[in-house]
Amino acid sequence: MTYIEAVVLYCLKKINGERTIFSVYHLLKGKRSSQTIQDAHLYSLTSMFYSFPIMDRIGFEKMAAKLHENNLISESEPEKFILTQEGRSQLNEFFRERPFPESLNGWLYGSSVEHLWKRISLLVQVLSHYIRDEQKYYPIQRDREVQKWIKRFLYNPPIPLKDLNHHLFSELVSLMKNETFPDNAELLICRLTGGEYIGLTRGQAADNYRMSEDEYWFRFLNVLHYLIKEVSEQKTEYPLLYSIIVDLVPEISLTQSSEETYKLLKRGFGIERIAEIRRLKESTVEDHIVEIALNDSQFSIEGFVPIEEINQIIQKAKEVNKRKLKPIKEALPQLSYFQIRLTLARYGDRL
Repeated sequence: MTYIEAVVLYCLKKINGERTIFSVYHLLKGKRSSQTIQDAHLYSLTSMFYSFPIMDRIGFEKMAAKLHENNLISESEPEKFILTQEGRSQLNEFFRERPFPESLNGWLYGSSVEHLWKRISLLVQVLSHYIRDEQKYYPIQRDREVQKWIKRFLYNPPIPLKDLNHHLFSELVSLMKNETFPDNAELLICRLTGGEYIGLTRGQAADNYRMSEDEYWFRFLNVLHYLIKEVSEQKTEYPLLYSIIVDLVPEISLTQSSEETYKLLKRGFGIERIAEIRRLKESTVEDHIVEIALNDSQFSIEGFVPIEEINQIIQKAKEVNKRKLKPIKEALPQLSYFQIRLTLARYGDRL
């Protein structure tokens, strides 16, 4: 079993036949649709969101067929799969032998981690040449926006330029020596370029540590997500690293369209008026509100669902399959699907 196959099995185990197998594909790709966003939260799979964007649909379908042929999953309904006993057994055994990516938070950091890696890797290269007084070299990152960011950062550094290299080294070493550091620090270090040393590519690193490229990817990603979280929470311990990531870490992660809706909600506009202003369907605005409720714990839903009806939904969700809307709707016909979805978005993890 490959690492990505184990990740897919893990997601299918969480979903337990309540969504199609392609919901896992959209989750790993990071599709920011209302359904995928809600699934990620309802099934506690936000960690895996946008964790394998390089996957293509044909490759995913072939993988699913292989898992089925090997009796690791069985079809419970059309396009819906559950793990077999053999699948559960192999999944448990797989992650006993290999580290599970516990530090992943793809929903919060998925779009930030690529920028983080490009900044750190280019900064390490630039500073390593700076201390050697070498000015002619090919930048390891060719992204023009990243190069511009590095120039701005070095033009007005948080500490004197001559001390940057030492401080960056010290903070990275300190971070990697943490007891909670999730994996072998060499998985990241081997990718860095400096002086006469050229960092390894993802494929070269995988070969170097005798693992598949997909396993290396998840473990490397896990390390970067750990770095973002730890530095964000311990900014006084890692002031230089924090200055590198400060603009990359959102307090909440909303799609751009949902952010626009949220601004109008804060101004007191209702669903119908927001739809008119933004020239959207009311159902689209409702999707935005569900996304806001999933991401902002301070957002009150009682303006859309009275407290007594919230309690009814929660009680009925405990009695039936808590993540399927139809049984709840049939039991509480006076409520809209939007009200049910919104309540599950806010309280679904407590059921």
